[in-house]
Amino acid sequence: MGAVLFRTTMIVAILAASSSSLFAQGSQTNTSYKEDMIAEASKRFAPVLRRFIETQQDACSEIDAGELTINLGGAQYTADFNGDGTTDPIIDGGVFNCSTSATLFHGFGAGKMIDVFVSTNDPKNPYQQFSFTGYGNTVVSLGNKAILLMAQDGVNCDALGSDICFAAYSWLDGKFVAAGGAVERGNP
Repeated sequence: MGAVLFRTTMIVAILAASSSSLFAQGSQTNTSYKEDMIAEASKRFAPVLRRFIETQQDACSEIDAGELTINLGGAQYTADFNGDGTTDPIIDGGVFNCSTSATLFHGFGAGKMIDVFVSTNDPKNPYQQFSFTGYGNTVVSLGNKAILLMAQDGVNCDALGSDICFAAYSWLDGKFVAAGGAVERGNP
């Protein structure tokens, strides 16, 4: 049963990836919202975001001279993970599309890239970038602590890839950490 589910999931993923690529290539209006996305960023984050987008453009163009399209949304400005008073942006990689690769930014099975930029006190390097792979994310607060909740592929939780599990990341000593591991049932 597990092998059938895995094959079915893989077939659906391949069909979805190929159809979205064909749709993007056949589209008459290829509107990119790059400047809109940069305009939404604070003055401090805009140069970092511009460089990040240029990196995404370079990665796309390396694949058969692909063209990058940026959809609306994709940037969250909701959390201050390190408590320094500056909002730390989260960029959902699902906002990017490459005309020559359906899976470059959307992953194949493990999800898409989700990049978190945590502010620093260094004016030359005002943000540190942290990359995650997941299906989606949200931020919650417990007291004064921002927690990044992420839906991830089951293999991250010692389960099947078709299962979804969740991780909760918090900021501790200059990095994101998550308490982890499976909690086994105790004997009564």
